[in-house]
Amino acid sequence: MSHITIFSASIGNGHNEASKALKDQFELQGETVTIVDTFQSIHPLLHKAFLELYLRMIEKTPKLWGRLYRYSEEYSWFLVLDQLGTFFCEKLHSIIHKNRTNVMISTHPFVTAFLAKLKKKKNLSLPLYTVITDLYLHPAYVRPEIDGYFTACPKIDHFASEHNLSLNQLFCTGIPIKEIPDVNVPRWKLRNDLELQSDEKTVLVSGGGLGLGKYEDILASLEKVKQPIQILCMIGMNKELERKIKTLTSKHRVHVIGYTDEFTKYLRASDLVISKAGGLTVSEALACETPLLIYEPVPGHEEDNAQFLLDCQSAFKAEQIEEIAHHTENILFNHAVYDQLVQNARKLKKPDAAKQIAYAIKRLTQTKQVL
Repeated sequence: MSHITIFSASIGNGHNEASKALKDQFELQGETVTIVDTFQSIHPLLHKAFLELYLRMIEKTPKLWGRLYRYSEEYSWFLVLDQLGTFFCEKLHSIIHKNRTNVMISTHPFVTAFLAKLKKKKNLSLPLYTVITDLYLHPAYVRPEIDGYFTACPKIDHFASEHNLSLNQLFCTGIPIKEIPDVNVPRWKLRNDLELQSDEKTVLVSGGGLGLGKYEDILASLEKVKQPIQILCMIGMNKELERKIKTLTSKHRVHVIGYTDEFTKYLRASDLVISKAGGLTVSEALACETPLLIYEPVPGHEEDNAQFLLDCQSAFKAEQIEEIAHHTENILFNHAVYDQLVQNARKLKKPDAAKQIAYAIKRLTQTKQVL
């Protein structure tokens, strides 16, 4: 029996949710699993620094974040993370030793860089697998110490060729998500179960676990939607945002919902999700067959997620805040548009990604032990 350590990071909630989904599947296979909040475990101040830097960049200087992301596609400045990881090798090594780890999995690219450095410096033979929580494959993911890459991007053959990887190392599984409600249950029934208005068109506004995004502007734009609708503001852990929204008046029925383990129930109960295109939210929306309207994705990784969905005709994107009401009405009340988005979601969705990843890693680990 393996002891699997999944290294996550509480920078946004998606990496933790992916880790929990994987843990559930491994445990169903009889494996023992520990999830490590990596930066927090190394030192709380390191976690605080990374989180504050990330939030400040995407809120105050998002274009700078986007430029750094694009620049790193051509130049390997991101390898500075490997050097930074040198300072944390002893701490990470002690975590691995304490957990009696014999399989390492990372769900965050910064963490992957640290673990790759650890594996090289300590000459570890432990397999290291990286689970990519966006829809696009970036050169920064590539490390010679990584034994397997799990991705939602279908272009793995091109990526393998471009970066001199064995195609046997890449797996197009999708992003791991927790189990979703049965898509055959009518949305009105789910709304009723959640004590929402069951007969109203329902729009869910999501900014991830941190509640990021221009909720107030989105709500103002939705006031231009002529028909009455129900709006679910999923604010995550953003208590300040909750206070602001509750001071607003609207002709629509507005619910403010904090962090909840039932997010996918609300998502499945909705007719439309307005999102900035975080990898987990997008994957859950596709699995729930809930149409997507993207607004202000974070430059870089979320822009690439958005473009992937637009290319597959499985989402709309509002370039300006004024477009949100028009797109919302078009999706909710034009049956042909709505049905097409649902059909395209069915082609893309991978609700069993966590199960597929768990089985693949178990198979790879057994093969390595035999060799």
